[in-house]
Amino acid sequence: MSKRTKILSFWGKGGVGKTTCAASVAVFLASRGFRTFLITSDPTPSLSDILGVKVGANITRIEPFNLEAIELDEDTVVKMWKEKFGDEVYRVVSSFLPIDRSIIDYVAGAPGIGDEFMLAYIFDLYKSGKYDFIIWDTAPAGGTLRLLRLEEQLYKHLGDAAKLYLSLKSFFDRIRRGGRDVLEIINDWRRLAEDVLEMMSSKDFVAHIIAIPEWLSFSQTGRILKELNEFKVTVGKLIINQIIQVKSPHDSLLADRARIHEKYVKMFRETYGRFLDIMLIPVQPYEIKGVDALIRFSINLKEILNHKLTQQRS
Repeated sequence: MSKRTKILSFWGKGGVGKTTCAASVAVFLASRGFRTFLITSDPTPSLSDILGVKVGANITRIEPFNLEAIELDEDTVVKMWKEKFGDEVYRVVSSFLPIDRSIIDYVAGAPGIGDEFMLAYIFDLYKSGKYDFIIWDTAPAGGTLRLLRLEEQLYKHLGDAAKLYLSLKSFFDRIRRGGRDVLEIINDWRRLAEDVLEMMSSKDFVAHIIAIPEWLSFSQTGRILKELNEFKVTVGKLIINQIIQVKSPHDSLLADRARIHEKYVKMFRETYGRFLDIMLIPVQPYEIKGVDALIRFSINLKEILNHKLTQQRS
C-alpha cells in the first residue's frame, strides 16, 4: 500500500517566521528524496525572497531537490477561484435572482474566499497522492476554519431551501437546461467542505504554531490554538522563534531585549507547556536566504523532521 500524503502546516501572526520554517522543512525533506510540495497562501508572499528562487503562481521546481513550490498572492487566488467556481456560482445564484455575471466578481471579493479556496486547492493536492509531503505556509492568523464550517452549513441549508423553492415554483426544467442541476452543484460544494474538514482533522494533517517572545504573538497563539482545537486539528509543536538568549554586559539594549524574551518564554511555558511540546529557536547569526541557509536552519526543526521521517518510513 502506498504511503499517504502528510500535510505540515505552519500557523501564526505575520512576521514570526512561518515562511522560513515552512521553507526550511520543505527543502530538508526534499533533500532527503521525499516528493515535497511547498505552498504559501500569505497575501504578500515572501517565499521567493527566502528561497532565493523566483516562485510565482505557476508551480516551480526548486533544483536540485525533489521540491515543487508555488506562491499564490491574493489576486492570483481570486483569479483561480473564479476559473474554478465562478460559472457554478453564477448558475446557482441566477436560479433564484435576476442577476448578471458581475455577481462572480462580487462573491470573489467576499472576505475569506481566498482562504477557503486555498483549502480546496490543498485538498486536491492531497487527494492526488502525488506528493509525500505538502508543506503549507498559511496566511497570517485568521478565521479560515470557522469560515469553512459556516460554508458547510450554508450549503446544507441552501440545498434544503432550494428544494422547497424549486418545487413550489416548478423551476427544475428551466434551471436544468444547458448545464448541471443547481442542487447537484450545491451538494458538490457541501461535500467539498466536508471533505476538507475531514482532511484537516485526520492524522495526515498537523499544524505547527509559530510565535515570537512578544505580547501580541503570545495573545494570538491562544486564539489560533482555540480555533485549531475546535476543528480537531492535530497540533504538533509550538515553536518560539527569534529568541535573544545572550545577555551582553556591554550592550544594555540587547540585555533588556533578552530579559523581555525570557519573560515571554516563561509565559509560553506556563500557559501552554502542559499540553503542547515547545521548541525554542534563537536568533540566527546568519541571513536565512537560499536553500543552503534553509538546510542549515533546519537543525532548529529537527524534532519535527525526525518524527516525520520516522513516521513516513514506517
